[in-house]
Amino acid sequence: MKIYRTIVFSVVLVLATSAFSYAQSGRGSQQLKTYVNDVVQKVEEAETSDEKRAILNTSFDKMIKAFDRVSSMPGISETDKEGIAVLREDIEEKRSELNGADGYEKVPDRQLNNFAQYVQQDIEQADSITIGVTTLLLIIIILLLI
Repeated sequence: MKIYRTIVFSVVLVLATSAFSYAQSGRGSQQLKTYVNDVVQKVEEAETSDEKRAILNTSFDKMIKAFDRVSSMPGISETDKEGIAVLREDIEEKRSELNGADGYEKVPDRQLNNFAQYVQQDIEQADSITIGVTTLLLIIIILLLI
């Protein structure tokens, strides 16, 4: 039994080290940008405004769900929770703007491609928000699993 635990611990340690190195190399933030870029491409390829709006709403819902799950995990620092809260609020505002809720004017159908690109640029420029690499990696993993 002791050998089994040692092997499992070693495998987990190797995987965690690999994930940490991956995130440290800047690929963690790149993965988030890649996710958003994929959403923009899907929006641009969609034929109708209803499809475009649905793609954006689904993407926003997934991001908010991932932010909520990671924020509620034990061991997430207060600084990371604050950074996640800022990102979550930003995505909620984008969703409200998309749908014309909470005092926003609804994004016109003909501007949905531009709106998707605007969201992408805004997320790419959110580098000033401080989130630890481990937390960012958790967000990305959950986004991919949802």
